Amino acid sequence: MKRYCLAVDLVDDPALIAEYEQWHSAGNGWPEIKKSIRDAGVTNMEIYRISNRMFMIMEVDDTFSFERKAAMDAANPKVQEWEQLM
Repeated sequence: MKRYCLAVDLVDDPALIAEYEQWHSAGNGWPEIKKSIRDAGVTNMEIYRISNRMFMIMEVDDTFSFERKAAMDAANPKVQEWEQLM
């Protein structure tokens, strides 16, 4: 198992951040997106936010690579729809 930690700065707009968090709250995530994450080899994911900085911890299996995940996402219309929404 490997662990990756990623950080990103969100647009510093409280309304946009609240909308983003609403989409990611329990029960609002799309099942196809969760499946795509698991299919890519991500076994656990935690996301934290402080102000406009988001921090993600991913635990992955041996099948995971960022290149493979990107290729899978590019070929998945539902993931592309989600990415546009986000």
